[in-house]
Amino acid sequence: MKPIKDEMIRTIVNEAGDEVGQTNLDGTLIKGHHQIDAELKLHHKLFFRTSSALTKINCITIDHTAHKITLAVDGFSRA
Repeated sequence: MKPIKDEMIRTIVNEAGDEVGQTNLDGTLIKGHHQIDAELKLHHKLFFRTSSALTKINCITIDHTAHKITLAVDGFSRA
């Protein structure tokens, strides 16, 4: 699935600042579900990187069939 032109993209990074995935604003995983799985199995923290600021992702649920992730950042659920 390729992102639509001018679509807002959220970058997911690990504790080291390495990019591990991308989502669009509605939570559809564009790339990185295998890498994100590996990071979660290693109990690494994940963050959104937006304009050089990091926002911790408190909860991440992955539906591999739908390629959809559900995120909770700072207590607010965002899908």
